[in-house]
Amino acid sequence: MLYPLLKSYVKFGLNWYVTEWQIKNLEFVDQKNPALLVSNHPNSFFDALVIAVHSPAEILFLARGDAFKKPIANWALRTFFMLPIYKRNDDEQADIMNAFTMDECVKELSKGNKILIFPEGVSRNQLTLQPFMFKGMTMLIERAIQRDIPLQIQPYALGYSSFDEVPKAVSIEGMSPIDSTNYLSGPNQVETEKIMMDLREKLEFNLTGEFLTPSQKKQQKVWIKIPAQIGYYTHNWFYQLVKKQIKKKTEGSIFYDSLLFGVLLFGYPILIFLLSIILGNIFNFTTGFLFFILMPVFSYCWVNYSPIKKQEYVPEGRGNALRK
Repeated sequence: MLYPLLKSYVKFGLNWYVTEWQIKNLEFVDQKNPALLVSNHPNSFFDALVIAVHSPAEILFLARGDAFKKPIANWALRTFFMLPIYKRNDDEQADIMNAFTMDECVKELSKGNKILIFPEGVSRNQLTLQPFMFKGMTMLIERAIQRDIPLQIQPYALGYSSFDEVPKAVSIEGMSPIDSTNYLSGPNQVETEKIMMDLREKLEFNLTGEFLTPSQKKQQKVWIKIPAQIGYYTHNWFYQLVKKQIKKKTEGSIFYDSLLFGVLLFGYPILIFLLSIILGNIFNFTTGFLFFILMPVFSYCWVNYSPIKKQEYVPEGRGNALRK
Protein backbone atom coordinates (compact mmCIF):
# COMPACT_ATOMS: atom_id res chain seq x y z
CA MET A 1 0.00 0.00 0.00
CA LEU A 2 2.78 2.44 0.90
CA TYR A 3 4.76 1.87 -2.31
CA PRO A 4 2.01 2.86 -4.79
CA LEU A 5 1.16 5.91 -2.69
CA LEU A 6 4.77 7.09 -2.62
CA LYS A 7 5.24 6.33 -6.29
CA SER A 8 2.11 8.27 -7.25
CA TYR A 9 3.15 11.23 -5.12
CA VAL A 10 6.67 11.34 -6.60
CA LYS A 11 5.32 10.96 -10.14
CA PHE A 12 2.87 13.80 -9.53
CA GLY A 13 5.59 16.00 -8.03
CA LEU A 14 7.89 15.45 -11.01
CA ASN A 15 5.42 17.47 -13.11
CA TRP A 16 6.83 20.56 -11.37
CA TYR A 17 10.42 19.56 -12.08
CA VAL A 18 10.63 17.67 -15.40
CA THR A 19 8.66 19.28 -18.22
CA GLU A 20 9.76 16.95 -21.01
CA TRP A 21 10.07 13.17 -20.95
CA GLN A 22 11.74 11.38 -23.84
CA ILE A 23 10.63 7.77 -23.37
CA LYS A 24 11.84 5.00 -25.68
CA ASN A 25 11.33 1.27 -26.00
CA LEU A 26 9.77 0.59 -22.60
CA GLU A 27 7.72 -2.10 -24.35
CA PHE A 28 10.96 -4.16 -24.40
CA VAL A 29 11.02 -4.25 -20.60
CA ASP A 30 10.20 -7.63 -19.04
CA GLN A 31 7.64 -6.99 -16.28
CA LYS A 32 6.72 -10.62 -15.55
CA ASN A 33 9.93 -12.30 -14.36
CA PRO A 34 12.21 -11.57 -11.38
CA ALA A 35 14.78 -9.06 -12.55
CA LEU A 36 17.76 -6.93 -11.69
CA LEU A 37 17.09 -3.46 -13.07
CA VAL A 38 20.34 -1.73 -14.03
CA SER A 39 21.30 1.57 -15.66
CA ASN A 40 23.97 4.20 -15.89
CA HIS A 41 24.16 6.33 -12.74
CA PRO A 42 24.81 10.01 -13.58
CA ASN A 43 22.50 11.81 -11.15
CA SER A 44 22.49 10.26 -7.69
CA PHE A 45 19.12 9.29 -6.14
CA PHE A 46 17.23 11.01 -8.96
CA ASP A 47 18.16 8.11 -11.26
CA ALA A 48 16.25 5.67 -9.04
CA LEU A 49 13.16 7.89 -9.05
CA VAL A 50 13.15 8.12 -12.85
CA ILE A 51 13.22 4.34 -13.18
CA ALA A 52 10.71 3.73 -10.38
CA VAL A 53 7.98 6.02 -11.73
CA HIS A 54 8.20 4.35 -15.15
CA SER A 55 8.06 0.79 -13.89
CA PRO A 56 4.66 -0.77 -13.12
CA ALA A 57 6.35 -3.29 -10.82
CA GLU A 58 7.42 -2.56 -7.25
CA ILE A 59 11.17 -2.10 -6.91
CA LEU A 60 13.61 -2.49 -4.04
CA PHE A 61 16.64 -0.21 -4.22
CA LEU A 62 20.19 -1.01 -3.22
CA ALA A 63 21.73 2.11 -1.67
CA ARG A 64 25.08 3.05 -0.15
CA GLY A 65 25.48 1.34 3.21
CA ASP A 66 26.97 4.26 5.15
CA ALA A 67 23.59 6.03 4.94
CA PHE A 68 22.05 3.25 7.11
CA LYS A 69 24.38 3.63 10.10
CA LYS A 70 22.03 5.60 12.37
CA PRO A 71 18.98 3.65 13.64
CA ILE A 72 16.45 6.28 12.53
CA ALA A 73 18.03 6.51 9.07
CA ASN A 74 18.10 2.71 8.82
CA TRP A 75 14.38 2.52 9.65
CA ALA A 76 13.46 5.36 7.28
CA LEU A 77 15.45 4.05 4.32
CA ARG A 78 14.12 0.52 4.70
CA THR A 79 10.60 1.95 4.96
CA PHE A 80 11.24 3.57 1.58
CA PHE A 81 12.18 0.16 0.09
CA MET A 82 15.95 0.58 0.25
CA LEU A 83 18.51 -2.04 1.26
CA PRO A 84 22.15 -1.32 2.16
CA ILE A 85 25.17 -2.33 0.11
CA TYR A 86 28.51 -1.70 1.80
CA LYS A 87 31.98 -0.92 0.55
CA ARG A 88 34.97 -2.21 2.45
CA ASN A 89 36.20 1.28 3.22
CA ASP A 90 32.78 2.00 4.83
CA ASP A 91 32.88 -0.90 7.25
CA GLU A 92 35.37 -3.67 8.03
CA GLN A 93 32.48 -6.16 8.20
CA ALA A 94 31.18 -5.15 4.78
CA ASP A 95 31.34 -8.68 3.33
CA ILE A 96 29.29 -10.17 6.17
CA MET A 97 26.65 -7.43 6.07
CA ASN A 98 26.44 -7.60 2.28
CA ALA A 99 25.79 -11.33 2.53
CA PHE A 100 22.68 -10.59 4.64
CA THR A 101 21.55 -8.00 2.08
CA MET A 102 22.05 -10.46 -0.76
CA ASP A 103 19.91 -13.02 1.06
CA GLU A 104 17.14 -10.42 1.41
CA CYS A 105 17.40 -9.59 -2.28
CA VAL A 106 17.24 -13.23 -3.36
CA LYS A 107 14.17 -13.75 -1.16
CA GLU A 108 12.46 -10.85 -2.96
CA LEU A 109 13.56 -12.12 -6.37
CA SER A 110 12.11 -15.55 -5.56
CA LYS A 111 8.74 -13.79 -5.17
CA GLY A 112 9.10 -12.33 -8.67
CA ASN A 113 10.06 -8.86 -7.45
CA LYS A 114 12.57 -6.39 -8.93
CA ILE A 115 15.86 -5.13 -7.49
CA LEU A 116 17.46 -1.92 -8.76
CA ILE A 117 21.25 -1.84 -8.72
CA PHE A 118 23.71 0.49 -10.40
CA PRO A 119 26.72 -1.51 -11.65
CA GLU A 120 28.96 1.58 -11.61
CA GLY A 121 28.63 1.46 -7.82
CA VAL A 122 28.93 5.20 -7.26
CA SER A 123 27.26 8.09 -9.02
CA ARG A 124 29.21 10.71 -10.93
CA ASN A 125 27.80 13.69 -12.81
CA GLN A 126 29.25 12.19 -15.98
CA LEU A 127 27.72 11.41 -19.36
CA THR A 128 29.84 8.34 -20.15
CA LEU A 129 29.63 4.96 -18.48
CA GLN A 130 32.06 4.60 -15.57
CA PRO A 131 33.93 1.36 -14.66
CA PHE A 132 31.72 -1.37 -13.19
CA MET A 133 32.03 -2.63 -9.64
CA PHE A 134 31.36 -6.29 -10.32
CA LYS A 135 31.01 -7.80 -6.87
CA GLY A 136 27.49 -6.78 -5.87
CA MET A 137 25.87 -7.79 -9.14
CA THR A 138 27.78 -11.02 -9.56
CA MET A 139 26.90 -12.07 -6.01
CA LEU A 140 23.22 -11.50 -6.70
CA ILE A 141 23.25 -13.31 -10.04
CA GLU A 142 25.12 -16.32 -8.65
CA ARG A 143 22.85 -16.63 -5.61
CA ALA A 144 19.74 -16.36 -7.80
CA ILE A 145 21.00 -19.12 -10.11
CA GLN A 146 21.82 -21.33 -7.10
CA ARG A 147 18.17 -20.93 -6.00
CA ASP A 148 16.89 -21.80 -9.51
CA ILE A 149 15.52 -18.27 -10.08
CA PRO A 150 15.22 -17.43 -13.82
CA LEU A 151 16.76 -14.02 -13.34
CA GLN A 152 16.52 -11.33 -16.01
CA ILE A 153 18.95 -8.40 -16.24
CA GLN A 154 16.91 -5.40 -17.38
CA PRO A 155 19.01 -2.47 -18.70
CA TYR A 156 17.90 1.17 -18.90
CA ALA A 157 19.75 4.17 -20.32
CA LEU A 158 19.13 7.53 -18.62
CA GLY A 159 19.81 10.99 -20.00
CA TYR A 160 19.42 14.55 -18.70
CA SER A 161 19.40 17.98 -20.30
CA SER A 162 21.13 19.26 -17.17
CA PHE A 163 22.14 18.21 -13.68
CA ASP A 164 21.67 21.73 -12.27
CA GLU A 165 18.78 23.43 -14.08
CA VAL A 166 15.03 23.34 -13.46
CA PRO A 167 12.91 22.60 -15.42
CA LYS A 168 14.70 19.81 -17.25
CA ALA A 169 14.25 17.19 -19.94
CA VAL A 170 14.86 13.55 -18.99
CA SER A 171 15.11 10.48 -21.18
CA ILE A 172 14.67 6.85 -20.23
CA GLU A 173 15.26 4.08 -22.75
CA GLY A 174 14.48 0.43 -22.16
CA MET A 175 16.46 -2.39 -23.74
CA SER A 176 15.73 -6.04 -24.27
CA PRO A 177 16.52 -8.00 -21.10
CA ILE A 178 19.49 -10.32 -20.68
CA ASP A 179 18.38 -13.79 -19.57
CA SER A 180 20.91 -15.13 -17.06
CA THR A 181 19.83 -18.71 -17.80
CA ASN A 182 21.37 -18.35 -21.27
CA TYR A 183 24.78 -18.02 -19.61
CA LEU A 184 24.78 -21.27 -17.64
CA SER A 185 28.03 -23.22 -17.90
CA GLY A 186 27.03 -26.12 -15.64
CA PRO A 187 24.75 -26.99 -12.71
CA ASN A 188 24.34 -23.78 -10.68
CA GLN A 189 27.24 -22.24 -12.61
CA VAL A 190 26.78 -18.98 -14.51
CA GLU A 191 29.21 -16.93 -16.61
CA THR A 192 28.77 -13.65 -14.76
CA GLU A 193 31.76 -12.04 -16.46
CA LYS A 194 30.15 -12.58 -19.87
CA ILE A 195 26.86 -11.15 -18.58
CA MET A 196 28.63 -8.01 -17.36
CA MET A 197 30.46 -7.60 -20.68
CA ASP A 198 27.21 -7.89 -22.67
CA LEU A 199 25.44 -5.55 -20.27
CA ARG A 200 28.14 -2.92 -20.60
CA GLU A 201 28.03 -3.22 -24.39
CA LYS A 202 24.25 -2.65 -24.39
CA LEU A 203 24.48 0.39 -22.15
CA GLU A 204 27.37 2.00 -24.00
CA PHE A 205 25.58 1.55 -27.34
CA ASN A 206 22.56 3.48 -26.02
CA LEU A 207 24.42 6.34 -24.31
CA THR A 208 25.25 9.38 -26.46
CA GLY A 209 27.85 10.92 -24.12
CA GLU A 210 26.09 14.28 -24.47
CA PHE A 211 23.50 16.24 -22.52
CA LEU A 212 19.98 15.60 -23.74
CA THR A 213 18.71 18.09 -26.31
CA PRO A 214 15.14 19.21 -25.56
CA SER A 215 12.71 18.80 -28.42
CA GLN A 216 11.51 21.90 -30.21
CA LYS A 217 9.18 23.55 -27.73
CA LYS A 218 5.60 23.78 -28.86
CA GLN A 219 3.94 27.16 -29.16
CA GLN A 220 2.79 28.08 -25.67
CA LYS A 221 -0.90 28.75 -25.25
CA VAL A 222 -1.59 32.42 -24.61
CA TRP A 223 -3.57 31.73 -21.44
CA ILE A 224 -0.58 30.22 -19.61
CA LYS A 225 1.52 33.40 -19.74
CA ILE A 226 -0.39 35.36 -17.08
CA PRO A 227 -0.68 32.52 -14.50
CA ALA A 228 2.99 31.74 -15.19
CA GLN A 229 3.93 35.34 -14.33
CA ILE A 230 1.82 35.16 -11.18
CA GLY A 231 3.60 31.89 -10.34
CA TYR A 232 6.98 33.56 -10.79
CA TYR A 233 6.23 36.57 -8.58
CA THR A 234 4.60 34.49 -5.83
CA HIS A 235 7.06 31.58 -5.78
CA ASN A 236 10.48 32.70 -6.96
CA TRP A 237 11.46 33.98 -3.49
CA PHE A 238 10.84 30.55 -1.98
CA TYR A 239 12.57 28.72 -4.83
CA GLN A 240 15.65 30.95 -4.66
CA LEU A 241 15.84 30.56 -0.88
CA VAL A 242 15.70 26.76 -1.08
CA LYS A 243 18.06 26.68 -4.05
CA LYS A 244 20.63 28.80 -2.22
CA GLN A 245 20.60 26.55 0.85
CA ILE A 246 20.78 23.34 -1.20
CA LYS A 247 23.70 24.69 -3.25
CA LYS A 248 25.53 25.55 -0.05
CA LYS A 249 24.86 22.12 1.44
CA THR A 250 25.78 20.18 -1.72
CA GLU A 251 28.70 22.26 -2.96
CA GLY A 252 31.24 20.00 -4.66
CA SER A 253 28.92 16.96 -4.54
CA ILE A 254 26.60 15.15 -6.95
CA PHE A 255 23.51 15.48 -4.70
CA TYR A 256 22.24 18.94 -5.73
CA ASP A 257 19.50 17.80 -8.10
CA SER A 258 18.23 14.99 -5.86
CA LEU A 259 18.20 17.04 -2.68
CA LEU A 260 16.59 20.05 -4.34
CA PHE A 261 13.78 17.90 -5.71
CA GLY A 262 13.29 16.14 -2.36
CA VAL A 263 13.08 19.38 -0.37
CA LEU A 264 10.65 20.94 -2.85
CA LEU A 265 8.58 17.74 -3.06
CA PHE A 266 7.95 17.61 0.68
CA GLY A 267 8.61 21.21 1.78
CA TYR A 268 6.45 23.11 -0.70
CA PRO A 269 3.12 21.38 0.16
CA ILE A 270 3.78 21.97 3.87
CA LEU A 271 4.45 25.67 3.23
CA ILE A 272 1.29 26.11 1.15
CA PHE A 273 -0.78 24.21 3.72
CA LEU A 274 0.44 26.38 6.62
CA LEU A 275 -0.05 29.63 4.70
CA SER A 276 -3.56 28.50 3.74
CA ILE A 277 -4.43 27.93 7.39
CA ILE A 278 -3.05 31.35 8.34
CA LEU A 279 -5.01 33.11 5.58
CA GLY A 280 -8.13 31.15 6.44
CA ASN A 281 -7.92 32.33 10.03
CA ILE A 282 -7.16 35.94 9.11
CA PHE A 283 -9.86 36.24 6.44
CA ASN A 284 -12.16 33.25 5.90
CA PHE A 285 -12.16 29.60 4.89
CA THR A 286 -12.82 30.39 1.21
CA THR A 287 -9.73 32.60 0.99
CA GLY A 288 -7.52 29.95 2.54
CA PHE A 289 -8.98 27.22 0.34
CA LEU A 290 -8.53 29.22 -2.88
CA PHE A 291 -4.93 29.97 -1.90
CA PHE A 292 -4.31 26.25 -1.29
CA ILE A 293 -5.72 25.33 -4.73
CA LEU A 294 -4.41 28.20 -6.88
CA MET A 295 -0.81 28.49 -5.68
CA PRO A 296 0.26 25.05 -6.99
CA VAL A 297 -1.52 25.83 -10.29
CA PHE A 298 0.39 29.11 -10.65
CA SER A 299 3.70 27.39 -9.81
CA TYR A 300 2.95 24.62 -12.32
CA CYS A 301 2.28 27.21 -15.05
CA TRP A 302 5.51 29.04 -14.20
CA VAL A 303 7.64 25.89 -14.42
CA ASN A 304 6.00 24.68 -17.63
CA TYR A 305 6.23 28.10 -19.27
CA SER A 306 9.95 28.35 -18.48
CA PRO A 307 12.39 27.16 -21.18
CA ILE A 308 14.48 24.04 -20.67
CA LYS A 309 18.17 24.94 -20.52
CA LYS A 310 20.67 22.43 -21.85
CA GLN A 311 23.83 22.28 -19.73
CA GLU A 312 26.89 23.31 -21.70
CA TYR A 313 29.66 21.50 -19.84
CA VAL A 314 30.19 18.39 -17.75
CA PRO A 315 31.01 19.35 -14.14
CA GLU A 316 34.33 18.04 -12.85
CA GLY A 317 35.43 16.92 -9.41
CA ARG A 318 32.04 16.42 -7.77
CA GLY A 319 32.17 13.87 -4.96
CA ASN A 320 29.77 11.56 -3.15
CA ALA A 321 29.66 13.32 0.23
CA LEU A 322 27.65 16.23 1.54
CA ARG A 323 29.28 19.12 3.36
CA LYS A 324 29.13 18.74 7.14
